[in-house]
Amino acid sequence: MINSLLVIGTALAFEEVLNDHNTPYELVDDEESREFRKVWESADDKDKKLVHRQALPAVKRIAEHEPYLFEDNGNPLRIRFNYLTRKLHEDSFGELLLERPDIDWHISISIKNDARIIAALPVADRTRNMKDGRVINIFNEIDDFGERIFNVHCTNDYFNDVNEVLLTFEPLKTEEWMEMIKDDDFLYGKLVSPMLKAIGNEISRIVKYHPEAPQKMIDYFYGRYDYYFLNTIEALEVTRIGAVNCHGQLGRIPDSHNYYTPRVKYPSELLEVRFATGKSGEILRDTIKFAFDGGWELCMTLHIEEDHIDDRNFSLNVYLPATPYGSYRDQVKWDE
Repeated sequence: MINSLLVIGTALAFEEVLNDHNTPYELVDDEESREFRKVWESADDKDKKLVHRQALPAVKRIAEHEPYLFEDNGNPLRIRFNYLTRKLHEDSFGELLLERPDIDWHISISIKNDARIIAALPVADRTRNMKDGRVINIFNEIDDFGERIFNVHCTNDYFNDVNEVLLTFEPLKTEEWMEMIKDDDFLYGKLVSPMLKAIGNEISRIVKYHPEAPQKMIDYFYGRYDYYFLNTIEALEVTRIGAVNCHGQLGRIPDSHNYYTPRVKYPSELLEVRFATGKSGEILRDTIKFAFDGGWELCMTLHIEEDHIDDRNFSLNVYLPATPYGSYRDQVKWDE
């Protein structure tokens, strides 16, 4: 979940710090920023004061590591919100972007209080052939996620496996379909879990023969901008700060090859693919987890769109831990 109030509170904290240093900046005024402003304007003063306490000390600490924040080269620092329009592999995992495009400097801030869905990848569409009323299943209705993520086509084994799953159900009528998916034995035993196994097996095959695949997978879902992530701990009245610095964009020192913030190594090996477990240790039959070396991981949950009358659409919701792997950890008290 995104703490929208804390997102804009963090943006305002950056404004405060930049004003203290007389650094020119602009907060991009677009539809997304206006949506967050509405959240701020509708909040009561007590909540606004709380997020100010949570955000400002963390922003000050981040600023200590980011001298490029205060570089005055005649161009204002640009702050923009980055949630509604974010695109995989083209942007960042964070909700705030701070940019100096003229010197190719970008950092991102991620503000979450639990794991967040970051992507919805198509898997397959099962459609009705309107000419003769038949259900058809053909390979071009199954998404080639290998090409999408790894620039490597999925194998025929994968398409055959998914197509076999799609052929396990026949009803066209929405009423019949809704009854079928109420049966857990059908939903998980014949549909969801087998399809996830096919996806897990295919990713394992791709990683086995393409050593660069783990890095490409992380790049695709985390985005191309490095980021700091913030987590507030109310019981301790602290905000924890972490960093994912794969590209070496965080903590750069001007006119130097050194960094305040250490680089993070990309994963090079897929260690395990298994069904994820819930908070009580139960097996989640709709979610598979990928664990890589270096502490990297991500999960994929199969989602069925149930509101289509003539189609059956399947997609993957991909999410990451709220506090993903990073090389830097810090925390600040709210009233520092």
